[in-house]
Amino acid sequence: MTTTHDLAPALSCVISDQLGPADRQALLDLFERSSPRTRRERFHHALAVFPESYLDDIVEGRQLALGARDACDPENHGRVFGVASAASMGAGTAEFAVWVDDAWQGHGVGTLLTKALFEALGRAGIRTAIGIAEPGNPAVRRMISKAAQRYSINAHDDVLVISVPLGT
Repeated sequence: MTTTHDLAPALSCVISDQLGPADRQALLDLFERSSPRTRRERFHHALAVFPESYLDDIVEGRQLALGARDACDPENHGRVFGVASAASMGAGTAEFAVWVDDAWQGHGVGTLLTKALFEALGRAGIRTAIGIAEPGNPAVRRMISKAAQRYSINAHDDVLVISVPLGT
């Protein structure tokens, strides 16, 4: 199932239920386009190489991964410009992460992906989503306040731990 959403007056994207094997190169391209700051905020390190195990987990379906794609610009049609993923932590809990192309940050892409991810996790029976963020990343706080009705953020070992109860 694919859903189209308006993000801004002249901007729309498509969210796929699951990224898969055909998206491997698109994810590598997203990594290459990402600045060291974006890489650090997503992976908690300014990596030079895409973590192979994370890439494999996404494209082989071991993690739920939703992708935002450009559906407007003919030059970039289908290009993945955002990813929200979640890995099971057992006992009804999943760890989530969001990653948005530098050029698309601040347009609501992360919020849109996160809302869709939380809905999918809730349908799958996950009761709590946990995210880890850098304390110096105010965009995460803005995004989570728009994407979740209820949440808590606690500082722990130099990171922020975001806990989102899912479902009713």
